[in-house]
Amino acid sequence: MRRIVTSLLLCAAPLCGATEFSWNTEVDGSLDSGAGSRFGSHQMNLDIPLERYSRGRESLSTDFHLDLTKFSWQGTTAAEGDYFWVSVPIFYRQKRQGGSELHVRFEPGIMTDFDAMGTENLGVNAEVSGRTYLGRTEFVQYGLIVDRRFGDMKPRPTLSWATRLTDSTEMLLGFPNTNIQTRWSDEMSTFVRIYPAGGFWREEVDDLETPAVSDVSYVCWHMGIGTEFRWRANAWVSAEIGQLRNRTIQADDATAVSLSGDPGENGYWRLGGSLRF
Repeated sequence: MRRIVTSLLLCAAPLCGATEFSWNTEVDGSLDSGAGSRFGSHQMNLDIPLERYSRGRESLSTDFHLDLTKFSWQGTTAAEGDYFWVSVPIFYRQKRQGGSELHVRFEPGIMTDFDAMGTENLGVNAEVSGRTYLGRTEFVQYGLIVDRRFGDMKPRPTLSWATRLTDSTEMLLGFPNTNIQTRWSDEMSTFVRIYPAGGFWREEVDDLETPAVSDVSYVCWHMGIGTEFRWRANAWVSAEIGQLRNRTIQADDATAVSLSGDPGENGYWRLGGSLRF
């Protein structure tokens, strides 16, 4: 059970110091409204830990992050590029008196199709939050976040509560992430998750007489179930399936006309692997 406490309750991220790769596919389906006839997307994610430092009540970690997103917006000429988010997440954690902690996450990066490469393509995900422990395996966390997964760069409040439900099941319930995880053995666990899975990029529209930089915004929520298990030694494999909710895509087409659409509540699947040391 101690491994669940470490991964869910004590770490700010699902995995502490793990190299992780995943591939996510959203099933093509019709749009409920707006431009186009069908819509789907594919995304690849890569996270590599760079540095870990801990001294006394403080800890600092840095990572390398890359995601590549490709849309299939049929019936339009919008969002046809390959969209990248390349960043270096920096996480600082300070334990304080009275069973509380300060968490600061700062993730500078570039959001681009690699045609547009100006200062307007720079972006920052950020979080400042406090965590108060109500017991050894229970806490509440509260603060402010800026997260591209919402399809923009606006600040939002965050609030969550985590506790142990049984000897083998723990729950993180809140906004923006909910995760209920059950470990059946040291080799396998299952989970239920709800989380935002959109993105925000800036691209160059090339077909104009004077190329222009425009925004691509995708809003989407994943509601899924899945499993992760040890494949061999330090290698783990995960799989997830679920449904897509509250989806909106906005982008300029080849003539710089702004288009938007609301894709239906289709399904998705996700496969991933990680190396944990």
